[in-house]
Amino acid sequence: MFTKTITLLSFIAISVNAIITPTSPDSNTVVKVGESINALWTIDSTDNWNNVEIQLMTGDNLQMVPLATVATGIDGTKVDSYSFDAPDVSPYSKIYFLQFTNGGDTTNVTWTTRFTIAGTDGSTTDPTNSTVYSGQTVQWGTGTLLSSVSTDGSSSNSTTSSTNSSTDATAGGSSASTNSVSDSSSASSTSTAESSTSTSASVSASASASGSKSSASASAASASSSTTSGAGKVQIGMGLIGVTSLLGLVLALE
Repeated sequence: MFTKTITLLSFIAISVNAIITPTSPDSNTVVKVGESINALWTIDSTDNWNNVEIQLMTGDNLQMVPLATVATGIDGTKVDSYSFDAPDVSPYSKIYFLQFTNGGDTTNVTWTTRFTIAGTDGSTTDPTNSTVYSGQTVQWGTGTLLSSVSTDGSSSNSTTSSTNSSTDATAGGSSASTNSVSDSSSASSTSTAESSTSTSASVSASASASGSKSSASASAASASSSTTSGAGKVQIGMGLIGVTSLLGLVLALE
């Protein structure tokens, strides 16, 4: 019996926690007609709130009056917000709130606190009624719609936004890396071409210098040969002169 009681209490605790918890709008929220009402809640991760329905409400705690259904089919296990434009209402007062159900199931319902819808000029009036619940005074009133509510709102998932940003950043990084590699390859090719050109010029210059040196060596050899030939001619001439002088001396002695 004790074990069954613990199990039952555990099941009740899980059931109580298995619901989304609205966090905005709150009692300090004032939204002018035409401005965006941002509904925020904590994601339900333990139940199947995958068909969230949101209604704009007014009236007493025990006699709530639905004014309009502003959203249906929201996956409350993944999405944590929904925005829609504030309709024109009467009166402009702190007597409106949002009701959340899972597929319209009124046996498991949650609400925001009352917030204010003000005129486009910011004008408001005080709630016309007040009731004491469990020792706490609650101000309320019953409003009416003066314009329809657009159901073409927007919901968001922070996880999805983060994933998309990361994907974009990764794609951007890959593109930058590819461009960098391409630029580096182009620079390397250009450098290689310039190096080849420089090497060719160096080889040409070296060959030209080598040719010049060879020509200079040949000229030097030719000059040396000419000098040697001239020296030989001078020696022969001197020898002839010496013979002639000797003959003349012999004839003189005779």
